[in-house]
Order: sequence, then C-alpha cells, then structure tokens
Amino acid sequence: MKLIYFRRKKIRIELYCSWSKQTKLEKSVRLLRVLGQRLNVRMSTGSPGVLVQRINYASGKNEWKMMPEDYDYTQELARAAFADMLHDEERNRLYREGLVAAIRKIKERGDTVRVLDIGTGTGLLSMMAAVEGVDSIVACEEFRPMAECAARVVEENGFKDHIKIIRKRSTELTVGPGCDLEERANILVTEVFDTELIGEGAIGTYNHANQELLSQDRIVVPGIARMFAQAVSCKKASEWSRLRSIELDPVKKAKRRSTGGGGSGDTEQGGRIHIEDNHTINNLMLHDVQLSELDETLFTPLSPPTQVFHFDLACRSAPIPTKETTQNRFEAINSGECTAVFMWWDCFTDPDNQILLSCAPKWIHHDPKNMPWRDHWMQAIYYPQSEIKVTKGDSLLLTSNHDEYSLTFDVNHENTTPLAVPHVDLPMCRTRLGAVNNQYKNNQYTQAILQILSERSPSRILALSDQSLLGLTVAKLSSARVTVVQENSRMKDILFNIAQEVSGEYDLVVADPFYSVSVLPWHNLLFWFQTNFLKDKGIVTDSTCILPGAFKLWVLPVHYQHVWKIRAPLYNIQGFDMKHFDKIIEKACENCDNNVEPQPLWEYTSIALGHPLQVARFNLSEQIPEKSCLFTGQIQVEDHQHDLNGLAVWCEWTLVPGITTSSGPTRTPCIGEKVHWTMDSKQGVHFFKTPNRTTSAIEYDICFNRSDGDFVFNFVI
Repeated sequence: MKLIYFRRKKIRIELYCSWSKQTKLEKSVRLLRVLGQRLNVRMSTGSPGVLVQRINYASGKNEWKMMPEDYDYTQELARAAFADMLHDEERNRLYREGLVAAIRKIKERGDTVRVLDIGTGTGLLSMMAAVEGVDSIVACEEFRPMAECAARVVEENGFKDHIKIIRKRSTELTVGPGCDLEERANILVTEVFDTELIGEGAIGTYNHANQELLSQDRIVVPGIARMFAQAVSCKKASEWSRLRSIELDPVKKAKRRSTGGGGSGDTEQGGRIHIEDNHTINNLMLHDVQLSELDETLFTPLSPPTQVFHFDLACRSAPIPTKETTQNRFEAINSGECTAVFMWWDCFTDPDNQILLSCAPKWIHHDPKNMPWRDHWMQAIYYPQSEIKVTKGDSLLLTSNHDEYSLTFDVNHENTTPLAVPHVDLPMCRTRLGAVNNQYKNNQYTQAILQILSERSPSRILALSDQSLLGLTVAKLSSARVTVVQENSRMKDILFNIAQEVSGEYDLVVADPFYSVSVLPWHNLLFWFQTNFLKDKGIVTDSTCILPGAFKLWVLPVHYQHVWKIRAPLYNIQGFDMKHFDKIIEKACENCDNNVEPQPLWEYTSIALGHPLQVARFNLSEQIPEKSCLFTGQIQVEDHQHDLNGLAVWCEWTLVPGITTSSGPTRTPCIGEKVHWTMDSKQGVHFFKTPNRTTSAIEYDICFNRSDGDFVFNFVI
C-alpha cells in the first residue's frame, strides 16, 4: 500500500480550513463582515443594484450576481423565520397573559403604565399592551425592514397614535423630556431569546435596560428564566461529536464468504482504520435540535433533569452575571458512557411566577399532551470534554458554564480531577461528521470497493470529495497507489496540478460526494464536473471505473405535520391583522428563496402520501450533457386523508450496481405512515402555498442547468 497526499507540487495533501477557537460573538462579527462583502453598483439600465456572491455548483467557486438594490433586506426577511415564531400560539398566549397580569399590577398600585417593548418585530406585543389601555408604549427595533413592517402593521390595526416605534438598538435609547422615552418605563416586555436563551445577547440587553431604561418598581415580562440540563448516554450524539475508527473486518469477512476467497480485495491489511478519540468539533458551535423527535431508544438518561442556572431578568438584587459556573452533584440513574448533555430552558411570564412557558422536550414537559410545536426555540446538545464510563449509582458532577453568549457543560466523577486531553478540532459540521461516522454507509462503501478490487486490479486510484476518510479506506483495502484530494476553494487549481504532474491515467476514481460549498444533497454533483474536467485533461479515461457510478433524484409527496408553518401566512394573530407582514414575507421569499430548501427532516414529522418517484438519473461515467436537461412527468398522490402541503426531495448514489447510499428515507416509505429519514443529511423541502386533499397528481418539470450545476424545480398541483 502506498498512500499519497496532494498539495501543490511537494507535500501531497490539501486540507479544508477549520474554525479557529473563537467566541460565538467573534464568529458573528466575522460572518457579518463576510455578508457585508457586497458591492453597490448600477445596472446597465442606470438603476441601482447590488452584486451578491453566489456559489456555482459546477465549479465550486463563488460568482457575482446582480440583484435588486433591496436584496439584502428582502433576503434577511425571508430567512428570519419571524412567521415561525408568530405561529407559536402558546408563546403568544402566555406572553399576553403575563403582560396583562403585569399591567393589572401596575394599575392596582395607582401608577401610570409605561411599557417598553425591545425588539418589537411586527409590533405584536406592543399591540397587546395597547388594548389594555396603558399610558405609553415605546417599541424599538434595530432591524430596519422589520421596523418598517411594525409601523405599517401598527397603523393598519389602529394603534399608530398609541405606539411609538423607534428604529434603534435598545442600548441606544435615550430617556428624558424630548427623548426616545419621556421617562423610565415600569414594564419591559421583550423576547430576545434563542435556543440557548442567551445566544442573542439577552444578558446584555436585560442588564442595560434594567440599569438605564427602567424604573426601580419595574416589572419585566418574562421575569424569571431557568435552564435545565440532563446527562445522557447516546451513541448517535457521540457520532456527531467525535471522529470514530472505521471497522472493515465485518465486510471483508462477508466478502470472502460470498466469493470463496481470492482477489486483491482479500488481502489482510488490518480490520479497521484506527483514529484516536480526541478529534472533536469545537464545543462553541451550537447544536440545536428537536429533541422531542429523537427516538427515546437512542439515548439513556444518566442524570435526572437538573436546573443549572436561574436568571433574574429584572435584576432585582444584581445584574445578570456575564460569566457563571455551577456544579450539581447527582447519582447516576443508569449505566452507560456519558456522551452528551441535553439542555433546555423555561420562563415565567407573569409577576407571580405562575404562568410557565417551557421549551422542555416531550419526556419531561409539564404538559406533554398539549405540548406546542416550535422551531424558533428548540433544545440543544452539548458535549463533555471526555466521554466517561458511568455505572448506576456513581457520584458525578455536572459542571455548567455560561458567558454572555454561550454555554458549555462537562460531566466527571466526583472527587476526581478531569484529565486535560488535547483535542484536534474537526473542520466539519455535525451532520457531516455523523455521515463520516455512519458505519452502515462505510460498510456500503467497503463492500463496493472490495467488489471492484475483486473484478480488476487498479494500480492508481484517485479519491475525491471533501471531509472524507474514503481515501484512507481505499488505501487500507488496496495495494494500489492512492491520491487523496480534499476540497477547498482552490480545487480547480489542485485538479490542474494533478493533470500537470501525473503521467498516465487513473484506473479508479472514488468519492463520498460531499463538498463544503453544497447546500442541498444534489449540489454534490460537483464530483461529476470534477471527473469530467480530468477526462478533458486525459487523466481519467472511458475505461476508468467511477465510484459512485450513478446519481438518482427522488421526490415524495408528503404531509408535513408542523414544519410548513415556517413559510405559512399568519393572517390574524391574537386578534391582530397581519396581512401586511404576510405580503412582505411572501414577496421576500419569492425574490430570494429557491422553492426547494434544505431541512433535516428527521426532526420534522412527515407522512408519505404516495410512493417515492425517481425523477432524474445521471450516469456519472458519461460526459455531462452540453445543454440543460429537462425532466417532466407526474407525481401520484394516493393518500387523501391528510393535507398535501409539500414534497420531499433527495438523492441516491449508486456505488456499484446493487449497492447504494442515500440522503433520503432509511426504509421504504409506506403510504399514510411516518417517513423515517436519515439523520446524517439534510433533504430538500418544497411547500405548496395551499394545502390540498383532492389532487391525485402533481405535474413537475425539473431542469438541470449545466452552467451552474443546480436543478430548477417547478411543481404544479
């Protein structure tokens, strides 16, 4: 075995850049700078426009595209998911009940009621206060498109003269005669939370408001927030956290039994690719998930749910700490390996702490039968520094830390000093790491490679794609010379250098198609473009074996139980007219969004309304067509007991005939039943504007554009 890595002309490896150890705030600043790399120019017509970077999936490179002048704002509106938050009926109701209770308390004291609404969004909370007859309402919103939307919504609901909207950050507000606030407010109502509770800067917002904008006798809605954590043993969570060794022996032994031995694939080179247990993803990267959708057979609780932080949002005794550590002792309630800590929070929206708004998962929720669905606040998974073995009854310590924006958790045996284990930060997202660690998928690849090696004896093998260990697998199974190329922004240059340096052809090209620029699974057809490039250079020929050998695109008509709400109109919320908001969101989505968007469907219940349909297929050993390809037909709908409100789209890679990997369902969908999706890839989601129970077929035309390597979808009921 000779393994060659490629980098320029000397050292043969190309590595993808990893996140450096930055705080979440620093990452946000960096992201904003990247998003700010837009050029204001004028189109040929003389009208103003903006150049926006877009990925070309045929090349893997950024390109500039001219968009209308307001593109930045409409894109931000389309992506902001305000509708999802406003569809949260429980949130709206409990906030309103808490706000009414606060107003009543102030009135009972005989005081004027002065309300401050920070981050007003559509103005919903301010309008809730207005109908209660308060004396003054100041609503601030720094996001200009939403501030303009709030002003219009407030006006259309008849509250223009009752609500003062300030287009500022709350930390920029002034207090005094003639200022933003004539005097300090005595009620603060705000919703500046995220899944982590504090990730959007809630601590700083509350501390500043309590000190600079509110009176001493203030009431804050909500006034108390609590954070909970639970240590668990979860193999799937571990696969999202640490790079695992790859087992090869089971497949090799099965291959020998089926073939009777012989062939180059039977050479014994060791049964696994060993990887040290210190390759992890930076814990500052939030992993928010719908924990209620995680099958309870996939994890074992090691601790009871434990309150780890208590936040006094009214800052009665002191400002909220910007750094805090707590330790909670517990006895292990089960045995296992501690691989993760689940986190969620709740809050009380009323002054007497009786109205509870909870984000707890279903197994611990105080009202599981009436538990609301929400996507703007989920739960999160955190990963301990080391995965310790736990026996039921062991005394353990759960250590919880927060700074102003982020959280970390660790679990250790009591009275032991945690070992300082040096970690290697992995340059990949958790979903991709799960795919790399997926033993079933790795077995499929191993089986396919062994089959090829038994049929031919390649001397030179090229391994493409990004964030993959497939090249190591091939090198372990074969005695051939293996060149491994890892994707980055200079991929074309790398391939060109290969073409310059290599004399002769590769016998086998393998890939686990994944590229860091890809958003949807089929964007990984970049692999096809790369092999075509190498064919043009004579490095790959018609006799070269390509793995995977084929690509298939699949579509399934479905009923989405809840996720449709992220794109659904509001119409009326708590008695307030939201038609203007609906109009601008619909326009923003039409201007900015593709009509198929990525979602991890294992987190969102969907019911199959028909059979999966293959709508496109490419032979990856062939040349890419010179012109765009159009695929047309009908998708049959057979279940009419559920609303047809969307489609699911995914792709399948045929490694060799009979052996495939898929970004779609893990088992064949049954009509009228829940679809089980892979947890290691996102799928494409299309929403229909109007749900339908009567249609029997959906017309489709799907165009594959050679110029940008992407599909354009058109679905008509």
